[in-house]
Amino acid sequence: MKKVIFLLVLVAGMAANISAEQKYSFVIEGSEKVYNQIRITNRTSVSDIHCRVVVLKENNEIKSVYGIYNLSGYDDSDTNTERITRGTKIGLQFPENFNEELLYSVEYRDYPLFDAVVITLYDANNEFSRDF
Repeated sequence: MKKVIFLLVLVAGMAANISAEQKYSFVIEGSEKVYNQIRITNRTSVSDIHCRVVVLKENNEIKSVYGIYNLSGYDDSDTNTERITRGTKIGLQFPENFNEELLYSVEYRDYPLFDAVVITLYDANNEFSRDF
């Protein structure tokens, strides 16, 4: 299985300068031209996370909503199945009242019947990384 992992770290000092609505964005990479789904996994101490993935234009304006995700606890995951191509810029949005600072990693997984973009959320204040 091919996988590429990117761990993007947000700087705590930047959080004060960002509006209450936190946005995280990246460009879909990986070895496949098209992915069939985006899955988000909660590896945080937050028990309920409600977020959405949006497709962004080059100027970071929202082009469309890819999917809405509801994560109910640690290790819970939610999946939306819709094709998305490599090179597409996407953003992860949280509600305005969501005040947690998070980190995330992105993996590209090649399964026998589909290919997935897997976003894993982590607590930003965790002293040690959960990945090796």
